Amino acid sequence: MKKVLFLLLLCAALPAARATEAPAPFTQDVDAALAYAKESGLPVLLDFSGSDWCGWCKRMQTEVFVKETWKTWAATSLVTVLLDFPSDETLVPEAWRPRNRMLAAAYGVEAFPTFVLLAPGGGEEIARPETGPATTAESFVRDVRVALVEADPAALDAALGPEDAKTFASLKARVKQIEEEGAATAAAANAEIAEWEKKLEEAKANAPDTFEALRAQALSELTAKRRDRVARNRALAAEYAEALERLSALREKLAR
Repeated sequence: MKKVLFLLLLCAALPAARATEAPAPFTQDVDAALAYAKESGLPVLLDFSGSDWCGWCKRMQTEVFVKETWKTWAATSLVTVLLDFPSDETLVPEAWRPRNRMLAAAYGVEAFPTFVLLAPGGGEEIARPETGPATTAESFVRDVRVALVEADPAALDAALGPEDAKTFASLKARVKQIEEEGAATAAAANAEIAEWEKKLEEAKANAPDTFEALRAQALSELTAKRRDRVARNRALAAEYAEALERLSALREKLAR
């Protein structure tokens, strides 16, 4: 929500007249891009990049964004924005550099390139399209298009049919739940270890005669809990893999 509000504040500061003309592909003018997206109802693709040093960023430029397949589709389907962090800072107007840093922090960008897809009108984040050695203009168009359909219940229903659309939504929710449960389990395990380490340090300093017994207790409890977690994680991993496989099959239907 904070990210959406930040973008809305950027857009609100614009004179309305600037929104009448479509910005150039991968414009660095976030304000103009958001204003046009709001006026046109188009989704927005934010490209967090290191244009003059990042190898994968350069590859996306030469293997995807200059291709006619991408340019033809994106010209009428998206508003694209470049948020650049080059070695040569003069490639970005000085006034926009702090704003780029704020947006990178707001979206938790930790690596380049990071692509953030915003809902039509420049609203909430709906996906982060991924790239890799096999990414092409055709595959990236497909991935972005599928992400847009996924985020629109009506479009998803039309593409898959009511039953498959319901299954798709249920699988996505379960995948997210499993991921959150896994993260919470790992955090709890780390917290337990840290708590025992603190107790052992205190015992070693203040009651050394109890240290060995306390360490044995720590190992026993942590081992038992780890055994339970491993069993639980195996079951979750199997369910997770099955859900991802079923989602992948449904996404293939969306891509047709």
